[in-house]
Amino acid sequence: MAKLNDAQITAKCVELSKCLVNTGAGLVNYDLRNSRAIGDTARVTVSIRRAGELDEETFAGVSTALKVDYRLARAEILNTLEELGWVEVKRKGKVISKIVEKIPPTEDILSKLGRLWKEQGPTPIDLASVNGLYELSKRPFEKAALLSELGISKEKFQTFYEYGDQAHYLGEFNSLETGKETIWTPLYWAGKTDTVLRFLEKRSEKQFSKLASLTRELIRYPGMPEEKVSKDPLVDSGIYHGYFPSVRITDRQKTEHEYTFAATPQFEVDPKKDVYEKARMIVSCIRHGQYHAEVTKILYPRSILNAMRNNVMKPHPYANVQYILLKIHGMVDLQPATTRHGRAFKVRWIDTPENNLAADIADELLLGEEPTVRTREEAEAKEILVRGMFNYSSEQRRIKATKKIYAKEEFDRLMELISGVRE
Repeated sequence: MAKLNDAQITAKCVELSKCLVNTGAGLVNYDLRNSRAIGDTARVTVSIRRAGELDEETFAGVSTALKVDYRLARAEILNTLEELGWVEVKRKGKVISKIVEKIPPTEDILSKLGRLWKEQGPTPIDLASVNGLYELSKRPFEKAALLSELGISKEKFQTFYEYGDQAHYLGEFNSLETGKETIWTPLYWAGKTDTVLRFLEKRSEKQFSKLASLTRELIRYPGMPEEKVSKDPLVDSGIYHGYFPSVRITDRQKTEHEYTFAATPQFEVDPKKDVYEKARMIVSCIRHGQYHAEVTKILYPRSILNAMRNNVMKPHPYANVQYILLKIHGMVDLQPATTRHGRAFKVRWIDTPENNLAADIADELLLGEEPTVRTREEAEAKEILVRGMFNYSSEQRRIKATKKIYAKEEFDRLMELISGVRE
């Protein structure tokens, strides 16, 4: 099993905490207490970073937008942030008058919280869930092989799987190649599960291993142009079935260029609202300038992204080709301009919480890192910081009914214990 670094641990905790949103209290809050707490803390921390100062109501609004119970946010998350020195809480008696944030860069947040997860003593189910989700995000595993990989008892493995199945981050299928039960994570392919399953069912164990290698290659270099991707039939088939997301950009000669990515967690019901898709478009447009620009090629991708976000990019004659996808999807405007070389276009960033969130993800992708899970909820949280609590709509405020999830064997043991106490 791969040894996860601290940042990767936190990233998986964030995925688990999002999957457990709107699930009721029960043994899951014991078995996954550490992962859920660290994931919720990471989500709140990243969302209030750069806020400067905020009052308690705004902090409550951010927590609510992220679907983190405010009582827990106030009693536990805020306390953790104080202990880490990331916030200074000013109080009048027991009333919070002001929260001053001093939160470090995102990479430091992830590393520190991952260390904290280890220091706090994760349960066997915490360990299995974080490590299992990490491994399954790269490739499916035969059930017996995953059990061996995780190194836990069959009973704990069953608990790990039942939580994942009910919270929709684990699933299983029978391999058409071997007939064996195989575990995978539908979380990374929500909305495409049928086509991705058809692709995976036909794969052999050897091909699962190859998928893992290809996925790691694409994580290290997201938005890899087609001519740079390893030559393997699995790539084309994986793109066709939606296993590997890709973005196509057409140049002036009507030639299509494809940029390929590893899959990322999907939490949006409507794929059109997936902020990761926007991030992939940003990265693809920049990669296009790196590899296929007709005039001058991009040398420093992150610098270009930073210049775009700060509206300091110079007018360019190729901008209307390279960035047209971003204009279509409401991320930039392309304004006609004149330079000494002739007609050109000035790229103007459209400053919205959702666009900025997509740009943050794109920056992490260009760093060659697995991005922290962010969705429209984080954009809504940023909106609260910008516009204030009172503009938070009634629809966004609405609390969904909770869903109870439990591991059957542990639930049965709990019932036996309760019965024994009553007798």
